[in-house]
Amino acid sequence: MFWHMSDDLKNDLNVPGTKVIIDDTTSATGSDNFKLTPVPSSDPNDPLNWTLRRKWLYVICMVMWVMASCAGMGSLYPIYDALSEETGLTLDQINTGAGYLYFFQQVWSLFSQPLAVTIGTRPIFIVTCAGLCIFPFCLSLVSTNSQWVGLIIVNSIFTSPVYVLPELALSDIFFYHERSFPFGVYISAIWGCAFVVPIYSGFLYTRFGLNGPTYFAGGCCAFAAVFLFLFLEETNFERKVPEHGNKVEAETIDKTTVESRYDLEKMTATTTDIVAVDGEDSTSSSPSSGYEASPHMYNHKTTPWPGPRPFQKSPVSPHWWGILWRTWFQNFAFYRLPILLWCSVIMAYTQIYSNITSALSSGILGDEPYNMSPNMVGLTFVSPLLANIPGALAAGWITDWWTIRKARQNGGVSEPEDKLSLSIIPTILSPIGCLMMGLGPYYGAHWIVFVLGEFVITIAGPLANLIAINYAFDAYHGIQPKDQSGPRFEVQKGAPYILSPTLLAMGISFGFSYAITPWAFDAGFKIWAITAAIVSICMTGSGLLMMIWGKRLRKSGAGFYEKIINI
Repeated sequence: MFWHMSDDLKNDLNVPGTKVIIDDTTSATGSDNFKLTPVPSSDPNDPLNWTLRRKWLYVICMVMWVMASCAGMGSLYPIYDALSEETGLTLDQINTGAGYLYFFQQVWSLFSQPLAVTIGTRPIFIVTCAGLCIFPFCLSLVSTNSQWVGLIIVNSIFTSPVYVLPELALSDIFFYHERSFPFGVYISAIWGCAFVVPIYSGFLYTRFGLNGPTYFAGGCCAFAAVFLFLFLEETNFERKVPEHGNKVEAETIDKTTVESRYDLEKMTATTTDIVAVDGEDSTSSSPSSGYEASPHMYNHKTTPWPGPRPFQKSPVSPHWWGILWRTWFQNFAFYRLPILLWCSVIMAYTQIYSNITSALSSGILGDEPYNMSPNMVGLTFVSPLLANIPGALAAGWITDWWTIRKARQNGGVSEPEDKLSLSIIPTILSPIGCLMMGLGPYYGAHWIVFVLGEFVITIAGPLANLIAINYAFDAYHGIQPKDQSGPRFEVQKGAPYILSPTLLAMGISFGFSYAITPWAFDAGFKIWAITAAIVSICMTGSGLLMMIWGKRLRKSGAGFYEKIINI
């Protein structure tokens, strides 16, 4: 059986992010005819070769860490008024302090991300999880604004990996056609924890005072640290050229003369002929192509979980300085790329609206005309918590399904812009949620209108965030430097194409934290509702425009991206 690519398809595959993920020329059908991207190695320790159960144990570890990182600050959302009374801080100072958290998270991520590449992701996750206990156990000592900001900055050190490192770790163990659902679980953990923690913190405050919810959050962080120490595995793996049952020759790929060398994902789209011989597959590479065919789902061998390894060693790179300065340089250089700027804006939008949802809940429901107690305010977070299921979990699965469906319609070729068509969902839902959350309190409507508005906007937010993360990842993950070893190559393990837009997004979110109170409370809920609805339409609707211009921007920016990562 033979598979040959047309000239048009070859040209399409020269655009970073465009790849073949389905090969209908094999005898396999259904889910077995997926071309594995990135290409796994023959090493049983390769995270891509883990069994599905082993991979999902790792996902559980990531969820534990993410929820621990959000527990400390999240426990305060429904008791902002009480925190203000007991510490003497104003609501504006508390909200501004939360903004400092997002800003310094990104400052410290410029250190934690290259450190994870240098010494491995496992020690970073375990040490930071243990350090997360500091904020909740020391909060009772805060009595001034300077102490509040200082504690926030300390907490930001240990929460700094939350917006990038888990995504990178998950991409190390899942293939292209199955990544969106684990990404959705990760986003669900971030948003879900911000909503589940306030549910119990209100009741704990009523029963035990301010220390109740914070000490409970600290205990959860300590438990998560022990859990990770026992069950978390290292995913920082140097993947060599694949050597599976088809005996791919490493020399063939090493001799490639292609000027723009993408990583092993690019090698999945090839001119290789797959020839059936005596019931077995033998792979022969076309002389005109330096690429090799990737294995398929039907011949992929997996490795089961070996059991707890608490003292597992992580690989250590000697190129720490080269990794560090290149991480800093690349993150700022990439702001020239329109795609990453767009992803930054969408990430910032989702984070800002998440912050507003949390800030408005206590400020609106705890005052006239609703006058809810802190524990009842906490119960209202059940609404966005339930919305997190279709907004992130189901959205991840739908995104994978949609990607595969579009690829089958396009002859097995997947484009990053395929996922952008799902932007129509948050474009419709976001303004509806904003109007319900603002106009409901303005006209004195029943509190259920505000709570349902939270539900609607929380469906839209995680989905928009997932779309932006996937787009940045799909567009640039496949581009690698010419030097396939050393600091240039290792920096790309840190996903600078994700860190760069996240850094800008959290900076925008920090700046906007100063505007939450004057925008929503001072200007009035009616003005806030209308303007927030208009902004949300513009932000989420821009994804539909990127469907038109996205591929052209990917192609025009590929040369600049390659130039930067080869410095």
